[in-house]
Amino acid sequence: MKVYEAKDIRNLVFIGTSGSGKTSFTESVLYQSGVINRKGTVEDSNTVSDFIELEHEKGYSIFSAPVYLEWNNTKVNIIDAPGTEDFVGEAKSSMYAADISIIFVNAVNGIDFNTDIAVIRNRDLTKPFAFLLNKMDGEKVDFDQILANMKDAYGVNVAPVQYPVNPGNGFNKIIDLSIMKLLEFTPDGKYNELEIPADLKKKAEEMRNQLVEAVAESDEDLLTKYFDEGDLSHQDLEEGFKNAFLNGKVFPVFVASAKLNIGTNSFLDFIVNDFPAADKFTYTSNEDQVVNVDSNGNTSLFIYKMYSDPKLGELTFFKVITGSVHSGMELINHTRSSAERFSQVFSIRGKNREELPSIQAGDIGATVKLKNTHINDTFHTKGFEVSYPKIVYPVQKIRVAVVPKTKGEEEKVGTSLHQIAIEDASLIVEHSPELRQTLLFAQGDQQLQLTKWRLSNRFKVEAEFIEPRVPYRETITKSARSSYRHKKQSGGAGQFAEVHIHIEPYVEGAPDPSDITVRGRDLQTLNWGGNIEYINCIVGGVIDARFMPAILKGIMEKMEFGPLTGSFVRDIRVYVYDGKMHPVDSNEAAFKTAGRNAFKESFVAAAPKILEPIYNVSIVVPEQYVGDIMSDLPTRRGVILGIDVQGKVQIVRAKMPLAELDKYYSSLKSITQAKGTFEYEFAEYQQVPPIVQQELMDNYKKHTDEEE
Repeated sequence: MKVYEAKDIRNLVFIGTSGSGKTSFTESVLYQSGVINRKGTVEDSNTVSDFIELEHEKGYSIFSAPVYLEWNNTKVNIIDAPGTEDFVGEAKSSMYAADISIIFVNAVNGIDFNTDIAVIRNRDLTKPFAFLLNKMDGEKVDFDQILANMKDAYGVNVAPVQYPVNPGNGFNKIIDLSIMKLLEFTPDGKYNELEIPADLKKKAEEMRNQLVEAVAESDEDLLTKYFDEGDLSHQDLEEGFKNAFLNGKVFPVFVASAKLNIGTNSFLDFIVNDFPAADKFTYTSNEDQVVNVDSNGNTSLFIYKMYSDPKLGELTFFKVITGSVHSGMELINHTRSSAERFSQVFSIRGKNREELPSIQAGDIGATVKLKNTHINDTFHTKGFEVSYPKIVYPVQKIRVAVVPKTKGEEEKVGTSLHQIAIEDASLIVEHSPELRQTLLFAQGDQQLQLTKWRLSNRFKVEAEFIEPRVPYRETITKSARSSYRHKKQSGGAGQFAEVHIHIEPYVEGAPDPSDITVRGRDLQTLNWGGNIEYINCIVGGVIDARFMPAILKGIMEKMEFGPLTGSFVRDIRVYVYDGKMHPVDSNEAAFKTAGRNAFKESFVAAAPKILEPIYNVSIVVPEQYVGDIMSDLPTRRGVILGIDVQGKVQIVRAKMPLAELDKYYSSLKSITQAKGTFEYEFAEYQQVPPIVQQELMDNYKKHTDEEE
């Protein structure tokens, strides 16, 4: 294959609901373009873009797969992305690398929640997108109703560029509204352009008028011409469409049947003739520079995907934005301030790769054996300082703790998980010293299953996913005083220290106790949130000043392991107001012990409370499920804040404890029949209800008793 320039490259990503036929249509375009001489099927596990063993087993796409073809002297890059929400990371990275999204809709079922989400995400990226109604040969297909639903959901700038003449069994005719011709398809997928029969003229003109109006409304001059003349010329329509589509002001609708190869060739013709080439797009760098896609000048590229496999090796996928990259080229990893050598560069088609001498700006490619590279890294030639914004992934929906099945393999499991997370940036792996657990944050249960499969099959280590601990906090609600004498004698010098303390909740600006004289204050912000104010109130030298830091150290040790649940303690004011010491036996260790135990006794007496993390939650669901969601939230100690509307979906905003949020993914899936999603962010810590506190304390006591 020759090396293509940006003006002759089209970059598409196929997204949409699982089962809408993205992989089958990918197979159809490869077949029609002569890349393959026989079409594979998902059922037979022999498609080009679903080539991983697990995809064959499951019967749906799990990984995004780039393919390429040549059509009318144009290189068309297509990324077939998974439609399952659990693998949204693959779809998001593919949408970033591609210039244009094609949202697939199963014409038998019509638009659904996943279509809504795909539209929202594309609009967030401000990239052009189109719809392809696949499976037009299905029974009871109602194109007019689907189009009306799409306009209602996504706006009047949804415009047909094609419509099916005979949907359902026997489907083989499409009217192309841009050229006003009837396309009659033969069994080999090719088509003949015919005049539109008289009995279809009126319908075709009505449909074309929808396209003309959408294009005219995108430009003031075109709108004026449309009002003056009542129509747009073919040239005005064609040029107007190109500009409107590029600027996200019109969303064309195509029709096809991947199974019968109908609509494939006409779709390829359209994208080559009327979709914007790669050089029409610009990027805004992190340095706020507008970067044109241009092969002339310095090289810069962005890493959007990584994948390693025993058979395929370690592949790093990239999008070249400026300049070109050629075999043996050394580039600077801007993100990591290191140099890497691109020993070979490839175009990738499923599991096959074709080595090229160079890859130009606007093209998508891959290389092998980069040593210190991650998704979202920017590479550039030395001295050309530029970096590109990172892919933003949805918040993970599930949190689990990971433990090895075999004792002693903790390090191997941790290392393997980090490698998996490097290749799938929508996963987060975190070792929590506080919870003493390795945590895995995932998009859904299917992504968890994939992670477990990769641990077992690729890294040869078995692991279990268990319920994670919750990072509770402990505090007090009233003041208390206590004293503790530490005395130890075992021959020779002993240990002696006595400490009297007063503790109370930390409230900024609160008055000091009237019977205590303050000598000095030390306010510290705790690493785990909240404050401790340590106040020296010693009079008459009953405790030497050199022992005061040791008392604080003992208190801090106990605050790192609270008495109620072993959680961090926060928001405490501690007054050390009296004590005793011995001229020989007192030392720092003795005062640390006395301080720790005095704090523990006073803490238990100060009406302690357990605090739990509370999150702001945004639950996105179709309108028909809002009532069920609002009825369910109070059972999870959720507090409803309000409801927003975005297109055809509604967003329920609420507050929910993390302990309940950990279980919410599967519950929401059940309530909405997998047609809902949610995002969340930390809000605050709040006291748990008394019954929950007692349960947590009982569980902690039982656990510690068992360990002893």
